Amino acid sequence: MEIHGGSERDDIIDFSISVNPYTPVWKNELFELCKKSSRKYTYIEWLEEDFKSVFGNNAIVLAGATEALQIIGFIIMDGASVVIPTPSYGEYERVAKFRALSIVKVPPKDDLALDLESAFKIAEKLSKTRKTVLIFGNPTNPTGSYASEQIKDWIYHLSCKGVIVIIDEAFIDFVKERYTIDNPRVIRLRTFTKSYGMPGIRVGYVLTEEFKKTFEDYRAPWAIGACGYAFLKYLLRDKGIFLKHSLPKIWKESERFKNIGVLTDANFGCLKVKNAKEIQALLDKNRIHVRSCESFGITDYVRISIRTPKENDKLFKLIQSLNSFPSV
Repeated sequence: MEIHGGSERDDIIDFSISVNPYTPVWKNELFELCKKSSRKYTYIEWLEEDFKSVFGNNAIVLAGATEALQIIGFIIMDGASVVIPTPSYGEYERVAKFRALSIVKVPPKDDLALDLESAFKIAEKLSKTRKTVLIFGNPTNPTGSYASEQIKDWIYHLSCKGVIVIIDEAFIDFVKERYTIDNPRVIRLRTFTKSYGMPGIRVGYVLTEEFKKTFEDYRAPWAIGACGYAFLKYLLRDKGIFLKHSLPKIWKESERFKNIGVLTDANFGCLKVKNAKEIQALLDKNRIHVRSCESFGITDYVRISIRTPKENDKLFKLIQSLNSFPSV
């Protein structure tokens, strides 16, 4: 099993997980409701109509983007050639291996940016002879880069050619200036618990028109559980107020991260180092945890998330004392 960031230790500051460092004021009330809900089966259908009234009629609630990817791997990628621009989230390739006919990984540009133009061209070529799926993150993981709005034209072109385009928008809430891709053949993956600072609660949704029934038919019953159910009830009451107050704090801190060479459009980014594994171990000794990017195929980078000003100060101070990093 591949570990996608995180640590079991409670005595560290965890910069390896890309989540909001703040949590809603209603968090404790949520867990009280979770206790009550845990004594019964919770049906997502009880909340789904209210959910769709806020997030759209094409929204299907799932147990996080992970459940969506499982369905994608077994059903949508079945018998397809899957194109994955890299570096990218490792789950794309893992689920593609379930039933895909072939996997084409597209190398990044010199600055680690996704080479989307090449990926689009490869997908178009493959679509002439076989079922083709293109999947990528926007913003992408691990760099936090958000693609230019020009990709909308390419995505429309590919969809007309029959290519199934899957866009993982798990971190879209953290992007300050974003656009919407509204295309019936495109599948967009969304999640809440990263932007609400509670990744242990598995709740997300998919936006799709063409494949709506596929996700409804193959999602697991009761998958989100009592805490996920309670979270959605409070989320609908919150009406985006928490994000409105917490995200500007993260955007402000992201400006400070530029000083150490971390450029991002999201709430995390990559920092170039001499040896990612060694640096990760060294920082762990100082009770600061970052994520080595070795699992992304990048041995000289670590991924760092943006946390509170006080926590970021500790990170910057430690980085400044290490020769392996650029000076702050």
